[in-house]
Amino acid sequence: MKKIIAAMALLLPVAAFAAEEKAETAQVPATETNIRMAAELSKYGYANNDALSLIQAARLAKQLGIRTADQAKTTEGGADDQGTKAGKVNLDATQLLADAKAMAKEDGMLLALIDDVNANVRGAVNGPQISRTNVRANGTDEYNVRFRAGETAIVTAIGDGDTDLDLYVYDQNGNLIDSDTDYTDNCVCTFTPRWTGNFKIRVVNRGRVYNNYVLRTN
Repeated sequence: MKKIIAAMALLLPVAAFAAEEKAETAQVPATETNIRMAAELSKYGYANNDALSLIQAARLAKQLGIRTADQAKTTEGGADDQGTKAGKVNLDATQLLADAKAMAKEDGMLLALIDDVNANVRGAVNGPQISRTNVRANGTDEYNVRFRAGETAIVTAIGDGDTDLDLYVYDQNGNLIDSDTDYTDNCVCTFTPRWTGNFKIRVVNRGRVYNNYVLRTN
C-alpha cells in the first residue's frame, strides 16, 4: 500500500505541471479573430455563390497580410471519402478576388469593389502565416510546433464546413494541454508553455469526407 501511495505522489506533480500550462483565460488577439472572420466569409461565399462575401474575405485577408506556407505533418488513418464534397475555405486574397469576379459576371458594382480591393487595400508587412491542407475522412493530421516559454500560444484550425474537426495539443511528454472538441470545424486552443519546446498538434476529422482546412499557429 505504501508503494502505491508513493507512486501516486510521484505522479501528481507531473499532472499538476501539465495542467498549469493551459491558459484558461487567455484572450484571443484581434488578428486571430479576423482570420476566422475572413475564413467564415469565404465559406459562406463559396457555399452561396455570393461574390460580395468573397470580396469582403479578400479585403480582410489583404489587410492582415496573410501568407501561406507548408507546415510539415504526418497523417494517421483515414479512409476513402464516402460522402459528397461541398464546402470550401480560402484565405488567398488573389484567388478569392478571381473567384468573386467569376461570380459577379457583369455586375458593375461588384466589379468596382473588386478593383478597389485590388488597387487600394494594402496588407501588413510579415502578416500572419497559415498552412492550407486537408485531412482524410476519419483521419488525423499531426504537427510538431515549437512554442516559447511564458508566451501565450494560440493554435487555430478552420475547416471548410463539411465535417466536424477536433483539435488537440500535447506537450513533449504526451500530456494533453488543451483541446477543442465541439461539433464544428472551427477550433482554437490557447495555452502558456512553462518551457520552450516542441508541442504536438493533432487535427482529427470526425466525418465521412475529407476536410480542407487552414492551420494557424502564432
